[in-house]
Amino acid sequence: MKQLAGDRIRIEGRVFALALSPQDYVQRFGSPARAKAEILKQWAAAAREPGGERINTDLMASRPFPYPASLSILAGVKAAEQQGGFLAHGTYFEHAQEAHLIQCRNVGDRKVLLDLAQDLALDLGQFEADLVSGACDRAVAAEAQAARARGIQSTPTVVFADRWALAGAVPVENYLALLKDLVTGQDPRDTAATAQQASSLRRPYRVGPP
Repeated sequence: MKQLAGDRIRIEGRVFALALSPQDYVQRFGSPARAKAEILKQWAAAAREPGGERINTDLMASRPFPYPASLSILAGVKAAEQQGGFLAHGTYFEHAQEAHLIQCRNVGDRKVLLDLAQDLALDLGQFEADLVSGACDRAVAAEAQAARARGIQSTPTVVFADRWALAGAVPVENYLALLKDLVTGQDPRDTAATAQQASSLRRPYRVGPP
């Protein structure tokens, strides 16, 4: 996307917690065990998609710990962001996702979050202090609340120019087509509606103001 638009775009990352605590899973699914089983069905579906072959549902099913709530791993992302901005945000998230989906480590454990930070040569003292302070937890909750206020309900959701959104796992061509429309002054809905007749382009929708 940067190659297409160059300095005319700025990419920012936000986190979106589907569950802020284990209690959220219980409320939604009825019990921790049921939550884990249902979420692993989603993992299995993702593993069948291109690029998802390394997702290890069997290993996670065998792990003795409950399925980790989103808050812990995303708080780690925010702590990394405190040190290295958006680049550290993305790098830590990718590293944590591999630990979570492929190695099936307990990313709800603070020691695991610290190990991941150490792998990336982050300042462990600052990282842990940021986690302990609660500031990262509050940042995660605030960003989730702000996203829902704009009508965002799922992850991933990519918002362009603060008004056009594409939700779900969509081909990269969707993002490039929308970005090209914005750069050239076209209405993204018109282009996507025409392209849908011959391709998999998903039509974007409008979100509320930030």
